[in-house]
Amino acid sequence: MRYAELVACINEILGQYPFPLTVRQIHYRLVAGYRQPNVRSTSNTLSRQLVKARERGDVDETRIEDRSREFLGGDYGFDSPENFVKAIFDDMTPERYARKMWSNQPQFVIVWIEKDALSRVVSRITDQYRVLTAPSRGYASYSYIKDAIRRLPSDKPVVVLHFADHDPSGIDMTRDLERRFKRYLPYSFKSDLEVRRVALTHDQVLRYGLKPNPTKRADTRSGAYEAQYGNQCWELDAIEPNELQRIVNTTVETFIDVDKWNEAVKQTKKDRIQLRKMLDEMKKHLPFNC
Repeated sequence: MRYAELVACINEILGQYPFPLTVRQIHYRLVAGYRQPNVRSTSNTLSRQLVKARERGDVDETRIEDRSREFLGGDYGFDSPENFVKAIFDDMTPERYARKMWSNQPQFVIVWIEKDALSRVVSRITDQYRVLTAPSRGYASYSYIKDAIRRLPSDKPVVVLHFADHDPSGIDMTRDLERRFKRYLPYSFKSDLEVRRVALTHDQVLRYGLKPNPTKRADTRSGAYEAQYGNQCWELDAIEPNELQRIVNTTVETFIDVDKWNEAVKQTKKDRIQLRKMLDEMKKHLPFNC
């Protein structure tokens, strides 16, 4: 695909979503709708062409993001004690107050996703429901699972909704995740824990007509996988982003008791009125205005 044609296709794809995409997601949209071959060489060429397009301003650089890298550290603090106190009261506005929404729900839900690059697409939905999103970057480490366990309630069933590639390791991750969760749960954990695979499934591969990749023979799990699915595999990134969000939304909603959810919303409104009165009284005793 020539540069001008490629840029036009990319801009058309980016215009379909209210959020930024990764280079990998753009690649799969080109494969699905613009007849681009699903091979490594075209993916690498796309990456180079996107750099060129953003340097020239032919593609809006803010519409593409790298979700696999982040900045750490940096300066922090305040210019004066007065600014510190003002910042505290700014953070304590009643509108920022919210009750925990899952405390009175019958189950507790976590969304566990293999790909860090897809975590923000997913979290745009899970954040609306106060559901923790855990991007594991492949097989989760011991420390990561133990950290997740510390966030679980011990008095109600827990469901871990798993999203991973449909390849030898991605399929095995669901089994491994449940085994290790149950192995590391403390004796104080009184309820059941289930890891439920939501995507990518073989039925979804067929339903969406996803383009395959060759199975990596170097993966030690490829033999058992190929015996069941053949020598092709599919990436979670290949699901159209809006459809992936719909899957997440629909799945999470099945675990929500709507009446209990609405009760928590009503109580939050009442608490905010009370909080406003408390904050107004506190501000009266400050030596400066907030």
